[in-house]
Amino acid sequence: MATSKFRCLHCREYHPSDSVLRLPAGAFCSLQHAVDYGRAKAQKARQKAQKAAQKAHKREKRQLVENHYPTQVRLTRVAAQRLANRLDQRLPCICCSAPRGTAQFCGGHYKTAGGHPELALDLRNIHGQRNRLCNQAKSGNIHGDKHSHGYTEGLRWRYGEELVEWLESYQAPVRYTCDELRAIRTMYDAEIRLLEQGGQPTRDWRTLDYNLRDVIQM
Repeated sequence: MATSKFRCLHCREYHPSDSVLRLPAGAFCSLQHAVDYGRAKAQKARQKAQKAAQKAHKREKRQLVENHYPTQVRLTRVAAQRLANRLDQRLPCICCSAPRGTAQFCGGHYKTAGGHPELALDLRNIHGQRNRLCNQAKSGNIHGDKHSHGYTEGLRWRYGEELVEWLESYQAPVRYTCDELRAIRTMYDAEIRLLEQGGQPTRDWRTLDYNLRDVIQM
């Protein structure tokens, strides 16, 4: 008559039924394997709980960031500056006409983001300029000096007086919601990827025939 066998939950080996240790958790070939099995199971439970806690923390942090207005403004402003600089990747500095490749370029604001938040995300107000020499050292180099014509004159040469007048005129205050800011950032990031892949812009972002809020609602 064949002797029945049980499989040890820890080592997964079969053993005669009369030699196994039977516990509420299952059958084991030895007390040590029962202990090892219990420890391993407890460790897995702790790891699972830790992963669940980390996932919950990341979710809460993401939700906090998504609804933190200053953070959303900052992230979207960075995307706008990156896109502006990418749009001008074949153009010289708007302030001094220095060619690309001679210095680091950035997307610099004509009207400061802090003083004119209604224009902080508007690509008509952001153009490629030398980061250190024009943007930082000369606070945007708006009016120029003996070594450069300045931001204002650069805009006139490139886009005409109409854009300068529009930027200098009163612009109604705009406060985008966090959802709108994410939508703008998603749109700008998609445009950056398109340009990086060698594509053409989906629109002329420097014309005066559009409103940014209307564009994200299209």
